[in-house]
Amino acid sequence: MDSAWTSIIVFVLSVFVLIFFVGQAFFAGGEKVTTETAFTYSMTEDIPFEGVFLRDETVIHNSGTGVVDYEHSDGSKVGKSSVIARRYRSEADIERRSEIEKINEQIAVLTDAQRLAGTDNNQLETISSQINERHSLILESLIDGDYSSAQAQENAMLGVLSKREISRGDIASYESKISSLRSRASQLEAMLSGDVQDIEAGGAGYFVSSVDGYEDKLSIEDSTTITADRIEEILDKPDLGSSSSEVGKLIADYRWRVAAVMDSSQLFGCNEGGEVTLRVSSDPTPITAEVVSITDSGRGDGTAVYVFECDTLTASVASGRTAQFKYIVNSYGGLRISKSALRYTDDDVRGVFIVQGGKLVFRKVNVEYWGEDYIICTQEADDGYLKLYDKIVTEGKDLYEGKVVE
Repeated sequence: MDSAWTSIIVFVLSVFVLIFFVGQAFFAGGEKVTTETAFTYSMTEDIPFEGVFLRDETVIHNSGTGVVDYEHSDGSKVGKSSVIARRYRSEADIERRSEIEKINEQIAVLTDAQRLAGTDNNQLETISSQINERHSLILESLIDGDYSSAQAQENAMLGVLSKREISRGDIASYESKISSLRSRASQLEAMLSGDVQDIEAGGAGYFVSSVDGYEDKLSIEDSTTITADRIEEILDKPDLGSSSSEVGKLIADYRWRVAAVMDSSQLFGCNEGGEVTLRVSSDPTPITAEVVSITDSGRGDGTAVYVFECDTLTASVASGRTAQFKYIVNSYGGLRISKSALRYTDDDVRGVFIVQGGKLVFRKVNVEYWGEDYIICTQEADDGYLKLYDKIVTEGKDLYEGKVVE
């Protein structure tokens, strides 16, 4: 009898244990939900238009034969005696000169590192810190699209890497490498086909390598008389050509104007003397501009000639005669989330559920912009609000605070 009861008790307990573990396996992960990560996002409401640049410009002349190689990028500030370009006999000479300059940079880097040969390695910590710093600067430059800065940081990175190698004793000396580089530079120098002619700016200003034929026709002063028809003519033919002796131009200062024919009904609140924000389509940098004048086009279609003045001179606004612009009506920035993630509490508080430690947590949101299938929320310091990189629930059933989820 005792044996029978013992068997029954063991069986019942086994069933309970089995049910317990099956239940744990079923519920341990919690209910599945679909999530997305909160990232920063910005957008603008804008009016596109095409405009004509007006600048105070002087053409740089230089007679001679050969190939011109420019020393400065468009929009660079130069002095009167600055060498803005060099004239070579051939393209091959330009390539050889460029290689020589790169070799000389390598020699300078290795010579600097060579000074650490034979010293103790107590500078390794400082060098490692410099490597990390250069790495971060390279990434920042690449993200910003500043490739020339990234190249400069890369050269600096090679310098500190060379110092680390010689400080750790990985390499005893760079003398043989330096000697080899000097030999190669001498070979290239001997291959150059002739003298190089320096071309100076001849004045101070902002250098541009292209000439379009409008330099003496579209000054800032000309913006006071420019008409809608004239703007259309320039848009149709933005380059009148240049002669072989015209090797570039100087913009007198950083001020420039842009004229455009625009629909006045779209620019409500845009008045003479006011400030607006523009953006060149090829450049994400916002430009603050003053509305210099608004003149009826005379076409009877509600359009007017708008002239804006700006003092932000970048390569994108220095080189061309025309450009696609955006007139910024509104700008929004914050955390982007899907509309499907939006929830409301019983007290009508707007927010979202996020997954934190395997459980649902409600976070409030302050909506700045409503899109078709997404919203942009402001970033708030209060812990009760949604934060960058939070894991937001976009789909799920029976959502509530504290619910265990996968």
